Amino acid sequence: MIHYPFTNLSELSFEFKTAQGTVYHAYFIAYGSYFSAYPEFSNDVYAFNLEVAVRDIDNLSPDEKIAQTVVAIFQFFFTSRKNVAIYICDSSDDKQMARKRKFDLWFWKYNDGSILKEDGLAVIAGMEIYNSLLLHKQHQHAEGIINAFRTLNERADDK
Repeated sequence: MIHYPFTNLSELSFEFKTAQGTVYHAYFIAYGSYFSAYPEFSNDVYAFNLEVAVRDIDNLSPDEKIAQTVVAIFQFFFTSRKNVAIYICDSSDDKQMARKRKFDLWFWKYNDGSILKEDGLAVIAGMEIYNSLLLHKQHQHAEGIINAFRTLNERADDK
């Protein structure tokens, strides 16, 4: 798999530049506070985000190397940490379904079987927020993490 070279901006933050000159930031942030009721694995949970940092053109053509680069970053994350990542589809611009479809496609195309994926939907104040849990298949708390993720989505709108 050929991907764009990426650099570490910090321990869990990466940057890469496409052939079209678009610069992406991909990063993982601690997300364990949402899983504080599960101290046995809460420190393993991170949220993943991918942002366009610099874009020189408005219309981007499809670029498979972007997917391959994100996959390489996830492989690095799971190889070095064997943790849990949650991807939340940004809904601020009403493009959350497109993001979900793209993320799902990337996962099914490139997953080597070592990562489990659980899709979720949180409804908060009537807004649907699509998300996915990714975790290493060998995580000792895999079943508990999946159950906790489902519970958090079901209770997302609880006050």
